[in-house]
Amino acid sequence: MIRLRALTLFTLSLLVITLLSCRKEFEFTSTRLDLRFSADTLYLDTVFTGLNSSTRILKVFNTSNEGIRIESVALARGEQSWYRLNVNGISGRSVENVEIGPRDSIYIFVEITPLSNSLELLYVDSIEFRSGGRVRHVHLVSLVNDAYFHFPNRYIPGLGIPYSVAPCNTTLPNDKPHVIYGYWVVDSLCTLTILPGTKLHFHSGSGIWVYNGGTLLVDPQNTGSYENPVIFQGDRLEPFYKEIPGQWGGALGGIFLMGGSKNNVIQNALIKNGTIGIVLDSLDSPNSNTFIKNTRIFNFSRVGILGGFGSAEIQSTVVANCGLYCFYALGGRYSFTFTTFANYWNQSARGTPAVAITNFFEDPDRRIQVRDILKADFSSCIIYGANNQELGLYRAPASSNGTFSYFFRNSLIKVDNDSTKRGFDISNPLFFQDCKFNLNPRFRDIPSNNYSIDSISPVIDQAFFNDAIAIPLDIRGRFRSNGGLPDIGAYEYYQQ
Repeated sequence: MIRLRALTLFTLSLLVITLLSCRKEFEFTSTRLDLRFSADTLYLDTVFTGLNSSTRILKVFNTSNEGIRIESVALARGEQSWYRLNVNGISGRSVENVEIGPRDSIYIFVEITPLSNSLELLYVDSIEFRSGGRVRHVHLVSLVNDAYFHFPNRYIPGLGIPYSVAPCNTTLPNDKPHVIYGYWVVDSLCTLTILPGTKLHFHSGSGIWVYNGGTLLVDPQNTGSYENPVIFQGDRLEPFYKEIPGQWGGALGGIFLMGGSKNNVIQNALIKNGTIGIVLDSLDSPNSNTFIKNTRIFNFSRVGILGGFGSAEIQSTVVANCGLYCFYALGGRYSFTFTTFANYWNQSARGTPAVAITNFFEDPDRRIQVRDILKADFSSCIIYGANNQELGLYRAPASSNGTFSYFFRNSLIKVDNDSTKRGFDISNPLFFQDCKFNLNPRFRDIPSNNYSIDSISPVIDQAFFNDAIAIPLDIRGRFRSNGGLPDIGAYEYYQQ
């Protein structure tokens, strides 16, 4: 039995040796470059100086029936190039003796890190494939943006929130973008002024924090425009990230207006692609009011505007496409005129209304804590979206004696037709005056966040006339009452 087992093992060993000896060994030649490339030019997306780009992939095919040995795969600019290569797992700006089997392929990964203070806006190089005296090229092209960088230099003890303090009473230059890491703090008794056309890019987990006594002024003279806004967005410049929510905003949200900050102004701004857009913190000062006008707030994974017992006056503004709420108020004082709330969030399930107002919460011991809604007025506004119910009014139990003051006038609102599910009475003129319900506002292009209205929208000529006297221009700077009465929402109808 033992001899039979040994004989079997011996026979199998001979068979393996025979098969191995019959296998054809590839011979690699350096005399030819029968290569095909997945692209003749690689375009790396626009990148800020000093920051790494995303990775691009080049696939190199050997189209011949022979193995090829490429003597050198290298960047034409050599070791000084801003590009970096990884050739089939080997990193460097030059890799030698790269072998590709017959009818086989390899991958080359390409990245770029531009040097700071570079004057080159378009940076080009090429990958050179050299063998047997022949040379093939694949071109590399990148757009480079120089920028002002603001890095954190301290942390909040116990919380680990990184931050730095902006110079007091600063006006940001708008000749190149600003890239912010951590929270950039506007200190007490200081003002940060941001001029039209300024672009602010926030790294993941970053934002602006206006401290108690500080002031944020975004286009305070209202000299900007719809086409030349102040832009707040993430720092990923690749086209894929152009409309992706959740890219910036840390534990305090994106733009955190702390209780006690005063006379904040945000005009002609585009704020997009974060977690929470604007946080209006506790109302504890008569000067805590925030004024927002002609602003677009899009693509936030949680909330567009979060009012935590805050105070704000908001005009001709659009808040749209948010994972939970476009506007959520837990107590405070708010006034909205010609504002469009449109929530067609489709990144995940959403069971919350576009606009929610409440004057209470339950603490960890399940006790009711009241935060009075001193004022929540909506005039000539649109509140609409994909859900059956896009307005939520949540009042504290009567025994709590909380104030809950709200009023809707000449507005279009989407609510549940079932009054029990809706939870409030829309027929009472003390709270809803000359409003329209559940009519499609006919936005022009929802996927592109274009919430202007078409020619047969039911909101045309339906706004409160006195609102147009006080606010004669729409979000684009065009006159309201175009050919008649003013239209509900941020946009006045104009024929395209």
